[in-house]
Parts: sequence; C-alpha cells; structure tokens
Amino acid sequence: MTRTIISTVGTSLINNAGRKIGADKARDKAELIRYLQAEPQEKASAEANALSRVVQKNDRLVFLHSHTEDGLTCAEALCAYYQKAAHACETREIPDLSYTETSFKMRGLRSLVTAMIKTVNRERTLGREVLINATGGFKAEISCATMVGLLFEVPVYYIHEAFKDIIEMPPTPISWDMNLMADHEEFFVWIDKEMRKTSMVEKRLAGLNEKIRLLLYEEDGFCMLSPAGEVMWRAYRKHLAELPEGVVFLSAAAQRTLAQAPTSTRDVMRVALHKLASPTLRRGGSAQANSSDCMIYPRGHRAVRIFYYERDDNVYVCELASHTDASYERLLRKGVRKGDYGNFEPDRHV
Repeated sequence: MTRTIISTVGTSLINNAGRKIGADKARDKAELIRYLQAEPQEKASAEANALSRVVQKNDRLVFLHSHTEDGLTCAEALCAYYQKAAHACETREIPDLSYTETSFKMRGLRSLVTAMIKTVNRERTLGREVLINATGGFKAEISCATMVGLLFEVPVYYIHEAFKDIIEMPPTPISWDMNLMADHEEFFVWIDKEMRKTSMVEKRLAGLNEKIRLLLYEEDGFCMLSPAGEVMWRAYRKHLAELPEGVVFLSAAAQRTLAQAPTSTRDVMRVALHKLASPTLRRGGSAQANSSDCMIYPRGHRAVRIFYYERDDNVYVCELASHTDASYERLLRKGVRKGDYGNFEPDRHV
C-alpha cells in the first residue's frame, strides 16, 4: 500500500544551514537544496532527520508549513529535495500559523489541526496508509499533531536532536467522553461555523456542562474552539459518519410514533436514533428506569427519549417519547417491558 507521510515543518533547516553556509545564503531556496544534498540528513534539519528513519520507496510527502517566509522556504526546499529522490511531494501553507504574532497562535494551531485532519481523510479515501512526522515546528504543533494521531488512529513519529532513535507513538485510540459533544451537539455546530462574540457564547453556555469551556479559546472579545476542541469535534463527527447501518430496529409502536410526530420532533428523534447506533454513545449516555427493563437514551433532560434494549449486536427500540407531549412521563408511569413489543423493522434512515 502506498504511504503518505505528513510532516510539520519548522525552521531548523534554515538555522542549521545558516551555521554552515551563512545566514544570508540559508534563506535562498536553491542554496538550501544544495545544502540538503551535501549534508547528512540526520544533521540537515529536524524534518530530514526524522524522515531518514521513516521514509520508504514510493512514499508520498506532504509538508505543512507556517504562514511565514522562512516556513515556506524550508518546506519548498524539502519538497524539491525529496522530489529529486523520486518522491511525490506537496507543500501546504497553514493560515494564521505565525511564530511572531501571538494573537495568531491559537487560530493558527486550529488551522493546522484542520489541515492535518483533511489531509488524513483525503489520503485514506485514496487508499493510502498515513503517517505523521511531528518533528518540525514548535512544541504546540507537536502536541496538536500527536492528538490528531491518537484520535484518528494515525502513527506519529518524533525525533529530537538529542535523541539517537526515533520515537513512535502507535495509533492506539485514546478514551474520551464523546457524550459531551453528543449531548451538546447544537452548541458545537453553532460555534464551529464562525468566531462568536464572547458575550453570545456566555449566554449559550448558561446551564450547559462546564467541561465545554475546556474546549474553547477566547481572544479579543471573540470565542472559538481551541485546537484540542477542534480535534475532538472533528473526531466526533468522523465517528458519527462511520456508524454502521442496519443495527437499529424499530417496534411497530416506535414506527407509529415516528410517523405521527411533528416534523421538528421527528428530526430530533432521527438524530437520536442515529447516535443510538454507536455503542460508545449509547452506553455512556443511557440510564435505566425502575418501571422498565429497557435502557433509556439519552439520559438527562432531553427533548426526546428512546426506550431500547440490545441483543446480538443490534439495538431494538420499543418506544420513542417526547417531553413536549408528556409521552415520556406516561411511559414511565406505565412501564416499558421489552417482552410486550414485536414486529421490529430496521430503521432505514440510520
């Protein structure tokens, strides 16, 4: 399988070359390429040092660089050098990622995260294995690249000039609470669209889980997802997009409720039924009522509730209920017993 290596790019190439050929020449792309060809890779730059331990024949290379002249020069020199070694290469500038403008750092890191995730998804769609070389750039870039690797199950490689061997962080998914985003999806959709005034965000946050604040960043009176929030939100959306089909079944009663519900309520029910296909979401967001032998999803005060049970990796929905018409309270008083329901049909919309 063809591999693609995504590399963050810093300025170690210019810095190292400057000590060897002079600072002025080190900012000339042609001089940098000649320097790369003459110098051992492990000494030329941080990116080349790591790639010398990782790159294989026919690997594709994608260099992500800062929104700076030095970043562009380093990336283009590296790209030209590896193209001469018969590797397909491309460079990509990260908007707002600047080492001199403090106010741009958070937006720049978020842009880096977005670009990295888009590249991972694009290359996987094309059937390529993806690796991340997180050696180049400053420490915050390495942290963001590592988080992308962990949540999107991509191996991450890193080497420091003081280390002799490369460090591999294998693609082991980490555990995190996706139910935070499942429970407050409307908020995350809203804030992801554009930068919002902090005052507006504070109003929307009233009564919501305080943990949401850990995934936000405030700057000059505006609020946005932090780089960590960006990675987690993209990973959550990817999780929803990849949920299996044909695992959620509706009883005759649930089918009638769905068909007869007002459009707005039906849409909310559809969203909840889609999430129910996720074992992670339903097990982390369900509860059981004393009057029923079914689980209820989602827990907490929600517009709609689903009474369901699991069997043989499938989910069987006995009842759908809404708070607006008091059907949820009626079902709680009555009790929902899974033995009372039949005629289950797969929900074709999930």
